[in-house]
Amino acid sequence: MFNRHASTPVMREMLADPSPRTRVMLTGMFLERDIAAVNAAHPDLCGFTVNLSYSRRNVERDRLAALVRELDPAIPAVGLFFDQPLGMVAELADTVLDLVELGGSEDNSYISLMRNLVDVPICQRIRLDGPAAVERANQSAADIVLLKGSWYLLNRRDLALIRQVRRPFILSGGLTPNNLARTVQMIRPWGVDLDTGIEHNGFKSAEKIAAAVEAAGGSPVARAGDETH
Repeated sequence: MFNRHASTPVMREMLADPSPRTRVMLTGMFLERDIAAVNAAHPDLCGFTVNLSYSRRNVERDRLAALVRELDPAIPAVGLFFDQPLGMVAELADTVLDLVELGGSEDNSYISLMRNLVDVPICQRIRLDGPAAVERANQSAADIVLLKGSWYLLNRRDLALIRQVRRPFILSGGLTPNNLARTVQMIRPWGVDLDTGIEHNGFKSAEKIAAAVEAAGGSPVARAGDETH
């Protein structure tokens, strides 16, 4: 298995960047054409669902390595895991990934052990469905949290909960290129995560991938180019 980590410093710089710009993570990639579309649109992050057998977007470790090999080195690769063995996650973090996302019941003890094994940052996915979830987000030992919900609805209950989160967060759940700009304007998250919202008939759509990046403010590469003119 090849060793990537070209984008880990980019990932750390992104996490430390205090600018209010909303970053875009596109997840659930599992085909070569998905990677080609991501490379063309150039979002901030590209995610993969790893070793989740019942998911149609699942990629096993060898498949993950092959897809990440095709990914633009300037785009950090994110691996999403659900209650996987610590050793397996650490191995992939050491060789393939720039950010580990934990989406199961992993607690702060698991995260602490992970920190002793890997150098890449850690994200914890939390369904924000009540006060206990808010507390879990605020107390998480991860570098950043991803808040799962129906953010496109922008209902008062969800907005009241999210205002109690006292740290940078990524929004995930129900986001599409059509509702993304409004959601970003209302909530101003550190980042947004899109998966099914960039699909057509169960597969990633290159047009929707490009539209999502544009709706959130455009590609970071394109913005950098504009600043030089």
